[in-house]
Amino acid sequence: MMKMKSLISTLHTYISKKGGLLLGLMVSISISVGQPRTKVACIGNSVTFGYGLGNPTEESYPSQLQALLGQRFEVRNFGHSGATLLRKGHRPYYKTEEYRKALDYKPDVAIIHLGLNDTDPRNWPNYKNSFASDYATLIDSIRSVNPKVQIYICRLTPIFSGHPRFLSGTRDWYDQIQALIPQIAKNNQVGLIDLNSPLRYRIDLFDDYLHPNREGAALIAEQVAHVLIPVLQDLQVAETIGSDIVLQRNWENSIYGKGTAADVITVAFNKKNYKTQVNPDGSWEIKLPKMEAGGPYEITVSSGKQKIVLKNILFGDVYLASGQSNMAFQLRGAIKGEELINDAPHLKNVRLFKCRNLVETNAVAWDTATLRKVNDLDYFRGAWRQATGAEAAQFSAVAYSFAQQIAIEQHIPIGIIDLSVGGSNTESWIDRKSLENDDLLASYIHNWQKSDFLQDFCRERASQNLAVSKVKNQRHPYQPAYNFEAGVSKWLSTGLKGILWYQGESNAHNIELHERLFKTLVSSWRKSFHQDLPFFFVQLTSIDRPSWGDFRNSQRLLEKAIAGTYMAVTIDVGDSLDVHPREKIVVGRRLANLVRKHVYGVELNADHPDLVRYALRDDKLLLTFDHCIKLITPGNAALKGFQVMDNKGKVSNVNANILSDNVVEIVKPNFQITKILYGYEPFSRANLQNEIGTPVSTFDLTIN
Repeated sequence: MMKMKSLISTLHTYISKKGGLLLGLMVSISISVGQPRTKVACIGNSVTFGYGLGNPTEESYPSQLQALLGQRFEVRNFGHSGATLLRKGHRPYYKTEEYRKALDYKPDVAIIHLGLNDTDPRNWPNYKNSFASDYATLIDSIRSVNPKVQIYICRLTPIFSGHPRFLSGTRDWYDQIQALIPQIAKNNQVGLIDLNSPLRYRIDLFDDYLHPNREGAALIAEQVAHVLIPVLQDLQVAETIGSDIVLQRNWENSIYGKGTAADVITVAFNKKNYKTQVNPDGSWEIKLPKMEAGGPYEITVSSGKQKIVLKNILFGDVYLASGQSNMAFQLRGAIKGEELINDAPHLKNVRLFKCRNLVETNAVAWDTATLRKVNDLDYFRGAWRQATGAEAAQFSAVAYSFAQQIAIEQHIPIGIIDLSVGGSNTESWIDRKSLENDDLLASYIHNWQKSDFLQDFCRERASQNLAVSKVKNQRHPYQPAYNFEAGVSKWLSTGLKGILWYQGESNAHNIELHERLFKTLVSSWRKSFHQDLPFFFVQLTSIDRPSWGDFRNSQRLLEKAIAGTYMAVTIDVGDSLDVHPREKIVVGRRLANLVRKHVYGVELNADHPDLVRYALRDDKLLLTFDHCIKLITPGNAALKGFQVMDNKGKVSNVNANILSDNVVEIVKPNFQITKILYGYEPFSRANLQNEIGTPVSTFDLTIN
């Protein structure tokens, strides 16, 4: 017994932190003094072999797995480049020399990672119905040489868009294979290892979109090592959870984090204890029962002698505010922002989570340390805070003024998350799977730095930031999927009431593409959050940029086309030269009005007045609007913003006036009108609004 304790002590000293992961000593395969080394066979294709690595003998995942496991294990690499699992495939693994050697090895543990090459058009379309049975045959052949062998099959490592066969079948066939693997594991009573999750956000580790580099191989080795030597680490809660948090009311909120594998986690809340066991990969999660709005509460998370106490917790409504620089615009720079900053300490039921960016996307080259952190997705950091003056001053002006109004009027706690990146495009906020499942988007997202689909500003600024990087697929906040992977993904277990969105400036160069992207974004987030979230978005304001009139009208049509989306109009608070107008509090108030109406059921005309019909009477056009009791202009000024187009396409200004409560009258000119335009000039002084100050949106009307 003393010798066994000494051995364990020696092993404890030997196993060290590799790649940021501390591996524990709870060895799933029993080891006794004098027992032979546990033989581990890594069976697979080029990813297992180490194709593309400078020195596969040292850099392949089996080699790095050996270093992680130590001398009590013997790990051998039986990977064969190009091998298929399918026995009738173009290069079946069972016909290779590596297969014969693997059987001769008679392993105690077999790790199988096959299926990537089965996505070849020579294989899957012809023989897909044999995949499950061929996998079972491979498993049985390994068991035949050692009935006690522990076998694990793996969910496939990623294939990214950019792979030459991605759109010609590989994408879809890969998904079909991936879906089969868990069921194959269950039917054959073998273990399942997920090699996809640690790598699916790491395109920077895949120069050819298929084969991981040395760092990618290290992540594979760590994931496999978790199975043989589960994780030993300190108790933690997720970054998105902490003291001063607002949890979504009437929702089963997840409290989750990390710990030592197999340890028991106890969450004490509201005089009850909730328990779970840490998973082999070191993760844990407990769901709390639904709660009404209120607080404060305290939550204690404990494991053995370790304890984390979360204090001053409220239940209320939680909103995620996201987008680019006009959402990021801080309260301290907004007109009348000082008033809200001074009042912040009195706002006890508003809590703020500012996702602070590692570095801004200014016109400078980032150093190598920054580039590395960006690749590691370590771009956003933050914590829940109470609404002090200092915290409010640095927070999104739009998001803060929204939260302040809702909290005061609804008398409930409000949690607001500010997750925004100046200059970021829509593509950067969409999950990769949604992008790759669209044939158009998948055709350029991997080549984003050279693609005209991305605005030239985004490409040029990213090139400045990444000037010293030598990584082929270096990450950047303007890269498609990046902000979702580095930021949004952290919040997917969070209950939300709705989304606030202010973005579009970096997609105004291609209106048709933006229409596709915005629809994809809304669908992507609703699917990813597993919530049918309402989107409250801000229409672009007024500025002297040629495409902005058409873009605003496109946004108006998007609101009509996508259920559960509501648009705040800001045409009246723009600046002809500045893309960052300082009138931000009014934007937050308009978003709040939309939420008051569509979430909380308050009766008010928060939606922008919309043209519902027109009629020709004598020599006048009469335009009737909804969402208003009475149409007005600020200060009863002359009505501005209406134009007409003749049958030759010439646009002219035209006089208009408010005829009655919700009717506008236009005197018909003495030429044929084909279209009526309102607020269409890029920088417009259009001034029609309803009785509560909700402006009419840019719109066009074809006259038949």
